Amino acid sequence: MQTPKFTSILLIALMATAGLSLTACDKSGGSSKKKSERARWLNKPTTGTTEKDGKIIKIPGIDITFYTPDVLYVYKDCVEASHSPEGPDAKWIPVIRCTSPFEESSSDSDWDSDEDEDEGGSRVLTIFVTDKSDMIINERSTASYKLQYEQAGFQVDSLNYFDEYLSKPGRRGIEVVAHTVDSDTGYPDQEIRRFMFPKDDVVFIAHVDYPYGQDRSGINSDWERILWNLQFNEDGPLFE
Repeated sequence: MQTPKFTSILLIALMATAGLSLTACDKSGGSSKKKSERARWLNKPTTGTTEKDGKIIKIPGIDITFYTPDVLYVYKDCVEASHSPEGPDAKWIPVIRCTSPFEESSSDSDWDSDEDEDEGGSRVLTIFVTDKSDMIINERSTASYKLQYEQAGFQVDSLNYFDEYLSKPGRRGIEVVAHTVDSDTGYPDQEIRRFMFPKDDVVFIAHVDYPYGQDRSGINSDWERILWNLQFNEDGPLFE
């Protein structure tokens, strides 16, 4: 069975926007804009704190608060990730990681591992943060993203830009849902879902991949709750 590794699509997705960003460079030949606190945190991540028996995670360095949803169907454990760099060029910093009790992997990182053959497979849901300098997130960039995913061997189910993702005010970004196809059977075999949303000079990226069709309704339900419950502190507390 020949299917592209998920590491490849992560890199290719970034390459799609890297080319576009060349047209968005500062005409003065460089930017003197001071990096935000969030961007400085990327270079030296610090651990946050928890409250209410770990149900609330606060990470001051990137100014976020995560409220673990009271009801989750697939992901029973959401924690602050170790912040060890992952992904393309090791520039993606994990922030929040949610796991299923059926997840077989004992490692924090599965970028280069083969997909688990056992029941359940890989279903870890991770929220990353990375530098925004080489990424453009707007409606015009969706066509380039779609092309890059297709060239990598993925079939794109949907790829859309949202001004308010999940009706959350100010949460603009691009969502992609795509899958691979087993070359032997011709049937879909692995699905990915990703949402990329900028804040200041960084981009947050929520990502999950899992065997096609497995627990899709439960994963989608949990995805919405988890993404909604990630709150930027400047937007005020999610719950009074």
